[in-house]
Amino acid sequence: MTDDQAANVRRTVELMWADRRDADSPLRRGPRQRTSVRAVVGAAVEIADRGGLAQVSMRAVAERVGLKPMGLYTYVPNRDVLVALMVDAVAFDDEAIRGASDLRLCLEQIAGQYRDELLRHPWLLDVPAWRPVPGPGSSRRYENQLAVLQSAMISARSTVDDVELDAIIASLKAFATGNARLRIDQEAEYQQSGLDDAQWWEIAGPLLAEFMPVADYPVSGRVGATVGELFSGPGNADHAYEYGLKRLIAGVMRRR
Repeated sequence: MTDDQAANVRRTVELMWADRRDADSPLRRGPRQRTSVRAVVGAAVEIADRGGLAQVSMRAVAERVGLKPMGLYTYVPNRDVLVALMVDAVAFDDEAIRGASDLRLCLEQIAGQYRDELLRHPWLLDVPAWRPVPGPGSSRRYENQLAVLQSAMISARSTVDDVELDAIIASLKAFATGNARLRIDQEAEYQQSGLDDAQWWEIAGPLLAEFMPVADYPVSGRVGATVGELFSGPGNADHAYEYGLKRLIAGVMRRR
């Protein structure tokens, strides 16, 4: 570990938590500040929501908040720290899960919380998910999820240890993340190709029928035709989410 890497971790933690105590807390003391860490992070999130994470640069964010590029470093030391702050900021905006004493409803809401956040902020999929810095946003959300899940488990007269509580949430998150990626890719493909699924199949279908005779692919040919007729496409991300979540929840509820 280098000194710079250690400094990044320290500064990220300090800024995440200090900003929630004082919205105008800069990286260092000095004259009255022209903006705030929170405003800087909010501007970065707006840029990412509109154009993707690749569009978030220190220069672009500085322009958005009315600063010169070097002036932005008064608030955040570099882009890596800024991205970490962005991730926690959108988690902070998640609404708490309330009144989910029913275990099935609780599990649905936890998965939906993750999926909805990713659909609102697709750029989150471009941020490494492993070992995020626990900030006030992600910590508040995790505490809420654990508390409601524990309560729902007790109401269902089901015992669960701490490791399993965490594993259930992690499994729901992994499933929701995978499906959100599929849903986002579906929309991106429509935008980039200019073709919806029906239009694409009108072009590709006859060619595939020529190269993939039914006799060689009897099962996949039958299933593919049934699915294609139902959804007018190769599948449906929303249907896959609803079906998969039901099966995942059923597994959790049948656990021993």
